[in-house]
Amino acid sequence: MEGRQGRISFVNGPVIRGSNMKSFKMREMVMVGPNRLIGEIISLEGDGAVIQVYEETGGLKVGQSIVPTGKPLSVKLGPGIIGNIFDGIQRPLKRIDEMSQGFISQGIGLLSIDEDRKWQVDITTGLGEWLQQGQIFGRVRETPLIDHRLMVPPGVSGKVVYVKDSGTYNIEEVLVKLETETGEIIELKMYQEWPVRVPRPVKSRKAIKQPLVTGQRILDLFFPIAKGGTAAIPGGFGTGKTMTQHQLAKWSDAD
Repeated sequence: MEGRQGRISFVNGPVIRGSNMKSFKMREMVMVGPNRLIGEIISLEGDGAVIQVYEETGGLKVGQSIVPTGKPLSVKLGPGIIGNIFDGIQRPLKRIDEMSQGFISQGIGLLSIDEDRKWQVDITTGLGEWLQQGQIFGRVRETPLIDHRLMVPPGVSGKVVYVKDSGTYNIEEVLVKLETETGEIIELKMYQEWPVRVPRPVKSRKAIKQPLVTGQRILDLFFPIAKGGTAAIPGGFGTGKTMTQHQLAKWSDAD
């Protein structure tokens, strides 16, 4: 990756332009400048690219390096998400506060979920079994109320050729190995790394049948919302978005 570095040619706040980037890919995650700020390629044209940087860009200079990672901007989905608070690129704010004393320093990196914490894992598969995408191969009691199911990632299937016993492990330890029909070995851990721009696949979706009574007649009449659905409140500064959210939180028919 180091052999195909790009160079900064323009900086305007969080948006930068780079040159010498023909071999880079659209939506690829890149590391920008000497502090390796996290960015994402949002446009490619000829030898150049436009990059959205998700950190403070103060101090960046024209000519500094842009290093590719070879993968899209992704997050880790696994035990440790519940009970934590993250920023938009899944950096845990509690750990950042401990490291930076209340401020997010440049180049603090993608720390994600705690890789050292041990979890009690109940393995539910065995050697020789054939597992397909979505099948459960283990369980983790993430909280007293939530049983986290460890599933085979989408697009993966194979025969179990290696499996650990139930026990205490961190999220980086390999729990199961699958051999696919082509002979490839796939390692399964407690988490799945998933690109943020790719929707998670579902087997089916339940039909929405019940309205959410918001307690705000203007919304219930002209902009009805369904329970289990989604809604957005667009608007400029001072137009009442937050006040509307306050009223919804106070009066809507929801737990």
